Amino acid sequence: MTQQERKVLCTIEKGYSSEREEQIGKLRVYYEIFDNGDILPVNQMEFFCDTEQVFVTNGYSEIKEKFKNNLFEAICIPTNFEQRDGNCRYVTRATSCEEIKGLQVSQIYNVNLPTPNDPLIVADDIPLTKTLFIKDNDFIYGPFDYTSKFDEKTEGYILSLKSINTPLSKIPQYHIAKVGIQKCIAHLSNDKRKPLFLANIKKILEITDEELDFITDDQILSIYGNKIALNADFRSFTKGTIAQIRKHFSSATEYRTFPQRFNRLFQCLEDSLAWDSTKTELIQTFLGTKEGKQVLVDYISQNRDDYFKEEKANFIRKMEEEAKNQKNALDELKEKKDALESEIRKKTRERNDFEVNNAGTLSSLTDEKRKIIESQIAGERSKLDNLINEVKSIEEKYTKLKDYDKLHKEIQSLEDDRDRARDKKKQMEEQVDEVRAKLKENNEVLTSRLVKLKPDVDALCGLRPRTAIQQLDYNVIVKTNYTSNDIEDIREDLIDTVLDSLNRQGRKTDYATAANILTTISQCQFTLFSGLPGTGKTSLAKMLGNCLGLGNRFLNIPVARGWTSSRDILGFYNALSQSFSPASTGLYELIQQLSFEIDEGKEAAASIILLDEFNLSQPEHYFSPFLEMADPESKRVLNTGNPDKAYFNIPDYLRFLGTINQDESVQSLTPRLLDRAAIINFDDFEPNYDISVVGSENILDIAPEALSGKKFIDIFKANSLEVPIDIEKVLQSIIMTLRDDRPEYGNPIIISYRKIKAIRSYYNVAGPLMSMESKYLGLDYAICQHVIPLLNGYGQGFGKRLEAVILNLPDEMDKSIKMLRKILSHGNQNMFSYGHNL
Repeated sequence: MTQQERKVLCTIEKGYSSEREEQIGKLRVYYEIFDNGDILPVNQMEFFCDTEQVFVTNGYSEIKEKFKNNLFEAICIPTNFEQRDGNCRYVTRATSCEEIKGLQVSQIYNVNLPTPNDPLIVADDIPLTKTLFIKDNDFIYGPFDYTSKFDEKTEGYILSLKSINTPLSKIPQYHIAKVGIQKCIAHLSNDKRKPLFLANIKKILEITDEELDFITDDQILSIYGNKIALNADFRSFTKGTIAQIRKHFSSATEYRTFPQRFNRLFQCLEDSLAWDSTKTELIQTFLGTKEGKQVLVDYISQNRDDYFKEEKANFIRKMEEEAKNQKNALDELKEKKDALESEIRKKTRERNDFEVNNAGTLSSLTDEKRKIIESQIAGERSKLDNLINEVKSIEEKYTKLKDYDKLHKEIQSLEDDRDRARDKKKQMEEQVDEVRAKLKENNEVLTSRLVKLKPDVDALCGLRPRTAIQQLDYNVIVKTNYTSNDIEDIREDLIDTVLDSLNRQGRKTDYATAANILTTISQCQFTLFSGLPGTGKTSLAKMLGNCLGLGNRFLNIPVARGWTSSRDILGFYNALSQSFSPASTGLYELIQQLSFEIDEGKEAAASIILLDEFNLSQPEHYFSPFLEMADPESKRVLNTGNPDKAYFNIPDYLRFLGTINQDESVQSLTPRLLDRAAIINFDDFEPNYDISVVGSENILDIAPEALSGKKFIDIFKANSLEVPIDIEKVLQSIIMTLRDDRPEYGNPIIISYRKIKAIRSYYNVAGPLMSMESKYLGLDYAICQHVIPLLNGYGQGFGKRLEAVILNLPDEMDKSIKMLRKILSHGNQNMFSYGHNL
């Protein structure tokens, strides 16, 4: 902590209802923590603030979400704003707040001390600290751990207390301290404000009057129950076991020290035996109710597969056995039926024969014999009818079993069809592979024949073999010795060198402009020079290449209208000649050199590629392989399409410059590209520069030593994303005004996280460099280059949004104000169509 910082313990006090001010609010301060570790009520040792509050400048909603109503720790600093009566002297933010560590402060409840067997108290709210104390008459008891439960009847909370299970100072385990209230006066918070807190707990526990045993039944069972469970002598749990346990502990030192604990332990064990029978009765009674039956039905339906798995298997096995038995019985009955039918046919033949042979004597049969014979026939028919009925019953059962067997056979048939289809698919895939191999073989043969015919075709057409292109020398002298090893000194020395070189080349400019251009190019993958023709965009870019000593590592590529893919700027693979044909831009050769440097681990200078007339063709078409490299997660690998060298590694120190015009002859920049690029406007770049003729004496005869690419990136890299409070306030007001979704402001503009990070990084480096002119100049440049290019909208409401942004800007930010007023004026004259690129 610095001398101006002060550490306090506080709670959420007040927020603001306005959506734009949801990030600010106030905290209520109870204690201040001093360097020696003492925690004293605020304003008691040293004056803090009459309001006993701290103002939150940023992240109030985050603090409220994280800490809710709990007591927490915050580091605050004096405010920079003019102090008035009723205002807070100190301010803080979300990143300076954290949870309280250790046992430092506890909340006090003024209630009767509960007993260990019934450790419950009733409270209106949940405690704001992790532990609490009880004030009963003139003594304070604690500390206590607690669990809370909301009581709907009283609309309050029931707190269940228990002693802390770790020894504290002189307090034994599972004990609490009893301390006189007079000993605690100096450590109590202001009793005029609720709730009441007690600080410096460890010091108070050293002066305790008495230690009280406050172990709960749960803690007793947890301690001694584990010992009983681990003892091999106690395998079961009965009344006899309780006697054995009592005898086992009677000789222990703990038993003599805490006899009341063990009496409660034995009582809990006896209660558990009585509970077993009661528990069984309660469960049976519950399952007999409608709700209990429904619970049982729901459980079985949810676990049907597991619950009936064994029953299902037994049922199938039983059905199969029954089917087998029924089939055997059916076969046996059929045999009996056949035998009876055969016997009936035999008896019928015998009767017919008897009637024929004894036609004359038949009438002489007595009625008694006739009745006997008819009775025998009726009996046999009755047996036959019974057998027929029994056969029908068995056939019905057999039909069901036969349907089951039929389904089983159908399943087996479908599985066989599936296996055959799988085999057929495999055969077809093999045939496709064979056809693909034959096509590839034929293609290679045709390509080989075309290559052989190409010299003859070239000769017939009068074409000559292409001569080898002379390779440029991309190696430049890299500076190794520096006057200082401090990054800030190297950075300022580079800016001074570039500024002097620009002036000697006839480009009169100032220190802030040079610092802005170098910082932006180093931090951004894509930097665009925007402005009307003739404002010196291209010439300045070429001069920068000379000033940085890049030589051939500065590549100028004039963009042509009609470029549609990367082959226009990079090249393509010629299948006829089976070779890669680089584009005439020279980009392929330069990137090949940079990739070689990475592979060899060489310390090389930075490289800049200038795309002149960047938006003459749509950048997303010809430049798409490089746009992804603006993301920090990019692997920075370029797919060339060349089989001999399919991929090139792109170094971090490769930067792209582009010059763009804002007229009807060019393509408009898309939001995707605007979000990834920084745009430096040249319309008002040098309003009063001297007009001079650049002679031969102004050209740099000796190229300066170039910084290594890694050094060029490192010296302009931000070491933090934190910005001063006043700068943060202006930045947040701009962002919130642009994203305000009120209908009267038209369509909102969302500033992405990528842009916010770029603005913070830029100000972290450029802000101190430009602070001699104005503390807002660095933010002014950042807003001009990263935010204003995004402002495109329609309607009078959007004009009001831009006016609101201007009102949030300090007067020192004249560049941003001027650009915004220009956009407003142009839009008001063009049917309320506002835009930086219109």
